[in-house]
Amino acid sequence: MPLAASLEPSLNSPPKETASREPSEPPVRPRIWSQSAQHAPLPRDTEEIIEEATRPLADIPDAMNRPYVQKGLGNKMLEIMSWSLMEALTAENDYNQHIRRFLNILLGDDPDTAHLEIIDNYNAQEAALRDQLLQLVQESLSRSDEFLYRISESRDRVAFAVEQKSQLKHQLEKIANSTAHP
Repeated sequence: MPLAASLEPSLNSPPKETASREPSEPPVRPRIWSQSAQHAPLPRDTEEIIEEATRPLADIPDAMNRPYVQKGLGNKMLEIMSWSLMEALTAENDYNQHIRRFLNILLGDDPDTAHLEIIDNYNAQEAALRDQLLQLVQESLSRSDEFLYRISESRDRVAFAVEQKSQLKHQLEKIANSTAHP
C-alpha cells in the first residue's frame, strides 16, 4: 500500500478529543517511604553516636575530645590530594616542555637542529603538511598550558585549605591546653 494511502485516513479522520481545560489534580506519585509504615528502631550504638554528635559544645576542650572533630582534623585526604595534584603538575610540565621543544624544532628555532633541513620549504606539499602539523602542535601546547594553569590553581587552593586546617588544629589545641591547665 502506498504511503500516501496509509496516511490518508489519519489526515481525514476527525480530531481526537482534547483534554479539558479544567485544572486537574496531578497524578499521584509513588512514595519511597510510606508514611504509615513503621521503621525499625536504630541500634543503640547509632542513637548514642547521633546524640553525641548533636550535643551542644560546652567549650573548646569538649570539642577536641569528640571523635568526629579529631577525625576531621587528623584526616590526611587534603594532603594526599595536594601531593597528587603536584605529581600531575610535574608530569604535565614535562610533557609541556617536550611539546615546546618539538615546536621550536619545527619552526627552526632550536639551536641544536637549526642546521638540519627537516622539511623542504620549496615543496608545496611538504610545506602544507608542516603548517598543519604546526597548527596541531600549537593547539596541543595551548591545551597543555590551560591544563597546567588549572592544576596549579587547584593545588594552590588545596594547599591553602591544608594550611588553614593546620592552623585551626594548632589554635584549638592551644586553647584546649590553656583552658585544661589554668
